[in-house]
Amino acid sequence: MAAGLDRSPDAALREAREETGLTGFTVVRKLGEIEYDISPLRFEIQRRHVFELALRGPTPERWASQEDHDGEQEPTQFECFWIPLRTAHVLQSGQGALVGRLFG
Repeated sequence: MAAGLDRSPDAALREAREETGLTGFTVVRKLGEIEYDISPLRFEIQRRHVFELALRGPTPERWASQEDHDGEQEPTQFECFWIPLRTAHVLQSGQGALVGRLFG
């Protein structure tokens, strides 16, 4: 799943590539839109567009990646790993809010 503020499928693919370092993504479908209050980080309510993505090719169980932020700030380091979809509702910052739509 990919969620972002831009509503286009191309933006979802770009975000998935940038944050995971993987390149074999395709868009399956748009799952919907949600609003998420990101306080106290910033007093802002984000409207997020959520897409189901598929990934072609083999991937490791765990891998390191980073988001470079277009060189405007220090890169954000990520440790990426897979979790069962049935437990994805626990993802932080509302990222798993529409995971139930994958089963219905």
